[in-house]
Amino acid sequence: MDSFNAFTSTLGTSLVLYVSYKLLDTARLYLRPSSLHRYRYTDASGRRSWALVTGSSSGIGKCLAFELADHGFNIVLHGRNPSKLEAVRDELQATAPNTEVRILVADASQCHRPEAVDFERIRDELASLHLTVLINCAGAGAIPAFGALETYGRDVILDNLHLNAAFSPLLTAALLPVLRGQYKKPTEDLRNGAVAEEPPAGPRPRGRPALVINIGSVTDDGFPLVSFYSAGKAASHTLHKALAREAALGGWSDVEIVSHRIGAVTGVSHTQAPPTLFRPDARTVAKAILARTGCGRKSVVPYWPHALLQVFLGALPVSMVDRTINKAMRRVQDEEAKKKE
Repeated sequence: MDSFNAFTSTLGTSLVLYVSYKLLDTARLYLRPSSLHRYRYTDASGRRSWALVTGSSSGIGKCLAFELADHGFNIVLHGRNPSKLEAVRDELQATAPNTEVRILVADASQCHRPEAVDFERIRDELASLHLTVLINCAGAGAIPAFGALETYGRDVILDNLHLNAAFSPLLTAALLPVLRGQYKKPTEDLRNGAVAEEPPAGPRPRGRPALVINIGSVTDDGFPLVSFYSAGKAASHTLHKALAREAALGGWSDVEIVSHRIGAVTGVSHTQAPPTLFRPDARTVAKAILARTGCGRKSVVPYWPHALLQVFLGALPVSMVDRTINKAMRRVQDEEAKKKE
């Protein structure tokens, strides 16, 4: 009996210590100051830093652009609708008149077609800027936003996967040399087919400080009624975590790469309800995303109430998690049905 009491006492103490550690670690994550300023610096020519935010014509992407401008960055807005981007540019320059703003028009859902999205042209255009921040925020659900997989057509599924899973790695691959300050535009000879010289042997130079942020979703764990959106976000989330390890492996540790998992948000295309603690507006989430810069993690839930929900779900048995998710998605499905009545 004494040995059993000793075992349970040790187990209880260990559990208390573990929970205390997790609470302290979580508190540190959400109370520490942001390191965003590390990526706002002038280059040798005295040029200000630029940030490219994809999907910045509305929602979280637009809010991130405004927040970055408030922090002193020049902004490249990206989207597929020129008139929407021009409206955002005018609004941004009205609130931050010292901010330079450029527009990049590209349909991310068509990124698999070279004639639709020319990543080499994008890289060459942005190489003239002092680009230090890339935020991969382009992404959206299908139309309609919720439905069983078999109710969607082939083109809808493929376009959504291209948008959420393929565009960000293709763009990031093109821009990493620019972000590191190591890209040189090819000469006319190289464009005409000449072979480039091999780089010298040995470790690659570290390059300059740069930041890559992926805007993902907590639905990447496999949510019903958003199946291929969920799959696309999972692919992008995994890729950016792998890229963070690749940065360490390749010796370019000055490039911070972090993937953010976002929960329910209002003020975006599919939700315009009043904000609540667990469903904040897009500006609140944008602030939380930038506040987590320098947190030292490859993956993070930036908004602390969403993080608490993830901790709660993580403590439940799998069967209970499934029931909780299904109940929540059924409620969403019912709300969508009422809107159509």
